Amino acid sequence: MTLRKWMRLFVTTILIGGAVGLLIGIGMMAGDAGYRDLRADEWLYNMFNMAVAGLSFGAFAHMGFFAYMMLNYIARSIFRRPQMWVALQGFTAVFVLIEIAYWTYDSDFPSAVFWAVPLLLTAASLLVAWLKVRETSSGSWVPTLFFLIAVTALEAIPAFQTGKLSSLALQLVPLFVCNAYQIMRLHRILEVRQPEQAAAKAG
Repeated sequence: MTLRKWMRLFVTTILIGGAVGLLIGIGMMAGDAGYRDLRADEWLYNMFNMAVAGLSFGAFAHMGFFAYMMLNYIARSIFRRPQMWVALQGFTAVFVLIEIAYWTYDSDFPSAVFWAVPLLLTAASLLVAWLKVRETSSGSWVPTLFFLIAVTALEAIPAFQTGKLSSLALQLVPLFVCNAYQIMRLHRILEVRQPEQAAAKAG
């Protein structure tokens, strides 16, 4: 990965975070009666804050992405059998989903959050992993799920501690979208193709 590609990925990621944060913020303000009587400049001020928060989440997601890349590199050198590292990632992803349910059960969050958030996070991660596998190989299933579930949840821990659904949505959704974008861009940046695609191009 060249410096130019890294900078492009970084800038695009934070811009996506800002855009998603802004959209989530507008949706929350539109659905909250307390915001309906605000003046236009107050709306713009709140929208600006939401966008800035999204930009910061995008930058945080980018830091988490490269932390995972380093972890993956180190783990591959430690585990002699690649299957052990893959299995550990799969176990950790399941454990994190259980932890999310534990964090949100009997908390200040609405009662449905303890099962809805793990379910939605799993469904969205499976969709992205399926797209990743289509463009790379079947070996991408578990690493993609681990990154989207475990790393995203780790990055969103402060939001889980607030007990506020709005704070959780404002942080978790931009982080997930940014992480999904980065994991889907990785093989394109590294120019990794499916074996059959590479063979077809060579032919």
